[in-house]
Amino acid sequence: MPLSPIRRRSLLAGATGAAALAAAAACSDDGPAGTADDPIEISFEWWGDEARAELTKEAIALFESKNEGIKVQANFADYAAHWEGLTGRMASRDLPDVFQMDYPRLRQFATSGMLLPLEGVVDTEGFREGLLDGGRLDDQLVAVPVAGNTLGLIYRADLFDAHGVAVPEPGHTWDDYAALLADLQGSLPDGLWAGEDWARSYLFMEMWVRQQGGVFYSDDAAALGFTKEQLVEYWSMTAPLVEQDLVPSGEEMAAFATDPIAEGAVASEIRWDTAVSGFLPTVQEQGGQLGLCAPPTTDPANLGIYLKPSMQLVVSATTERPEACAKFIDFFLGDPGAVAILGTNRGIPAKTAGLDAIEIDEASQLVLDYEAAVADYIQPAPAVPPSAAGAIEAKYQEIYEQVQYAAMTPEEAADLFFTEAETLFASEQ
Repeated sequence: MPLSPIRRRSLLAGATGAAALAAAAACSDDGPAGTADDPIEISFEWWGDEARAELTKEAIALFESKNEGIKVQANFADYAAHWEGLTGRMASRDLPDVFQMDYPRLRQFATSGMLLPLEGVVDTEGFREGLLDGGRLDDQLVAVPVAGNTLGLIYRADLFDAHGVAVPEPGHTWDDYAALLADLQGSLPDGLWAGEDWARSYLFMEMWVRQQGGVFYSDDAAALGFTKEQLVEYWSMTAPLVEQDLVPSGEEMAAFATDPIAEGAVASEIRWDTAVSGFLPTVQEQGGQLGLCAPPTTDPANLGIYLKPSMQLVVSATTERPEACAKFIDFFLGDPGAVAILGTNRGIPAKTAGLDAIEIDEASQLVLDYEAAVADYIQPAPAVPPSAAGAIEAKYQEIYEQVQYAAMTPEEAADLFFTEAETLFASEQ
């Protein structure tokens, strides 16, 4: 979606400020003003649980000990509260100096002139290939990645081994996967399904569309990039598997309190690969083991996957302390001590040097091994999602539920989804 003239001026004004900041920084070795007795203060907000908060505060304390002229005011909330608060504060431009960004929300903040362009402000060297591109909009770098992930098939390795089911190789088709589910289901106890209903997720559909050379959103992020016929086909894929009881029905999916593979209810599911870190301890407590392999595809040469920032860091365009913000971000992402503290809590570190600073646990090793195995299939990331992406995702799930519960046919649901999506795009103009 092209920037409107007003929004473009806002972003370009930020770029001019960034250039001036870079020039000033180049002429000074003193860094941000502030002393141990009279420190300056910046604010940093993120989403996450108490465990993430403790690690983050420990890394912040290390930063403050090495930068005595800067204090960091830390604040965190769960995901919903984090975004409710930030979205509500956009109108008054009362945003924290540095905050954690979710990739699908980046355009909303950037095109509103809320973010400081970061080229020449933060250190852009040493990021894993392709990850930094996810922070660019209209040739401006407005976000840097904390970590990255890609889609994969998470499976119960113990169940596959016990029942002699071979782990599929990269390039296996959706029909191959359906056959694998049928083979596995015959050996599983009652109450455990071989897979789950992947049609419910628009992210998995994006992968499926990319396998056919398409995109979920147009390059300008102003429209859908696929056809109604494709949506009907995708929304019809899992119905036969539900009928064969190979994947849970809509009612059964709704009964899960958390993720079905973590609950021991399914033997395989498509997810972002770093989800393994959250699932593995629970599965192991149940006596199970997880593995990661390539997702099914329509084209053996194209898995439709890309490396996505699992989360990013941004700087408010209204900050009065851009140099201090940049110093904090560079430390958070690149200081060996900070990276060692943060570990893989936010995913596999975005900077290659970060891998040398952390202790690789079992789950992270699964992710690293998987990403190495599919490295030749990882494609450049698509355009940053539109501002309406969150609303479109919610509408997608809401309408697909009508298909799951047989309240609408896939054809009727696809018509409704396209109508609703057009309205949401129009509201962003």
